[in-house]
Amino acid sequence: MRLALIDGEHYPDVNRWALDKIKPCCAVFVGGIEKIGGIEDVERALGVKLYHDTDVFKALEKALKENRIKEVIDLSDEPVLTPELRFKIASFLLRRGVSYRGADFEFKPKEWIKVDVPSINIIGTGKRVGKTSVGAFVGRTLKELYNVVIVTMGRGGPEKPEVIRGDLIEITPEYLLRVAEEGKHAASDHFEDALMAGVATVGCRRCGGGLAGFSFFDIIKEGIEVAKSLNPEIIILEGSGPTFANVLADGFITVVSAVQGIEKVKSYFGPLRIALADIVVVTMADSSPENAEKIVKAVREINPDADIHVTRFAPRLIGSVEGKAFVATTSWESARKISEELNRLGLEIVAFSGNLANRRKLMEELKKASYDTMIVELKAGAVDVAVRDALSKGKKVVFLDNEPRNIDGKSLATAVKDLARRVVNDKGR
Repeated sequence: MRLALIDGEHYPDVNRWALDKIKPCCAVFVGGIEKIGGIEDVERALGVKLYHDTDVFKALEKALKENRIKEVIDLSDEPVLTPELRFKIASFLLRRGVSYRGADFEFKPKEWIKVDVPSINIIGTGKRVGKTSVGAFVGRTLKELYNVVIVTMGRGGPEKPEVIRGDLIEITPEYLLRVAEEGKHAASDHFEDALMAGVATVGCRRCGGGLAGFSFFDIIKEGIEVAKSLNPEIIILEGSGPTFANVLADGFITVVSAVQGIEKVKSYFGPLRIALADIVVVTMADSSPENAEKIVKAVREINPDADIHVTRFAPRLIGSVEGKAFVATTSWESARKISEELNRLGLEIVAFSGNLANRRKLMEELKKASYDTMIVELKAGAVDVAVRDALSKGKKVVFLDNEPRNIDGKSLATAVKDLARRVVNDKGR
């Protein structure tokens, strides 16, 4: 069934003329009274059931509940529906699996997948927000309670779902270098999660990302089936950049970086990602407290029910550091901050680099570097450049995890456990 959006800036007979062409089952009045005597006049003139409310989303919600709407056609215009409001409507509809079409635009939801195992979907508002670090934290926290499997999707992921038994094997620098020498992306998210969380992971690939966050191609369905073969009590799905698995999970965690600012939350399809969330994790809040405050306010406006956690990333080392250390990350700012914090903890950081994502520059830096331990994030060129350099020189490698820690007095770990218990209990009913 189709639903039409109409406004009072168009004369009622013009609305009727357009409705006769698209033949909707009903319409939602979205505002504007310039050319109508009253809403009653519009109802009489249209010849279809009309839903209206001072809050357009309440009217839409009621119309969707009472009718099997598959497509909403927008016959409104500015100034009633601004571009910002149209994106909010699109977010509202895509979340519910409904297409949204206007004169020169169309947003179609990718079909939502439902999983018969309790699941939590971790999504981000962009790249470099710390989503994988949060995903590893969630896996590490929940393995105390459940058999956890993490399913990742990445632009460097494998063609077929690949299982890494982080719960059974030790993921060493030598192991990862062998993987890289086989031509695989050894710093892909499923390797990182397996190492940092110590749980089983399933790596999948994806290509292309839409405005709303759906991928063009992916193998998530296959990955979920592989994950189910590992007998999980809960499956964690982890997105890639602003793209996420089209899985209508039992719970959602949305990760947004304070460094990226308010636009990623309020504009375009930011509201969709926020509206889905049971928990919103604001990362890197220590780097931009003002942005963090604005983001918290915006999240509360979009999704008053979300449990918001304001956090910073603290370095967590997988192994012990010996002698002088070199720190390598994907960001110069994070490399500097981590080095300063590790120095305060008593380690001797002699150099750092934010060039993990720029292999050529990183190789040039390492040629001049003198160190005893390589401290490195498992991302980008970590294995094929940094780990290779360290092992070739007989140096030690310690992997760096960025652990989210609350700076708001709350406990993200407790919130994650509470969410997991809810989704597991709800699924068992």
